[in-house]
Amino acid sequence: MAIPNPALATLLKFRKQITFFDDMTPAEISELLYNIRFQRYEKGEVLFRQGDNKTKEIYYLLKGEILLDVNNMRVATLDKPTLFGEMRAFIGEPRSATATAGDGGATLIKFFIKESVENSEPRAFAKLYKNVVNELSKKIMDMNKKLLMSSRRR
Repeated sequence: MAIPNPALATLLKFRKQITFFDDMTPAEISELLYNIRFQRYEKGEVLFRQGDNKTKEIYYLLKGEILLDVNNMRVATLDKPTLFGEMRAFIGEPRSATATAGDGGATLIKFFIKESVENSEPRAFAKLYKNVVNELSKKIMDMNKKLLMSSRRR
């Protein structure tokens, strides 16, 4: 019996918290992800830069802090387990922000999602992409609410 990838095993433990994996079995998730690994970043270390169009990794913050900057302005601080960096992988546009490890550094799981249904289970892809559309739609709705609230305060 093969020894499972420890990063994959950890990611699967958190799968209930990752909406991209809603209604997906561990086998379906395992089938769609590859090059899954842990990575530790020290304070100030850059994960990716705004405008990067080479990398397509997705990140799951296990512990620590990630700072997200757009045009050298802080737009978010991630300090709880969360998925980020996914838009580059799904829509192919350059990275929209620079991600840097915060004060205490950060421990992450990095992974890629297969881009082809070939040699994979099509139903797993369908579930994943339905979940991705739902999650990205929620992010857009949240941003719209924040913008609306901000404009009402003026």
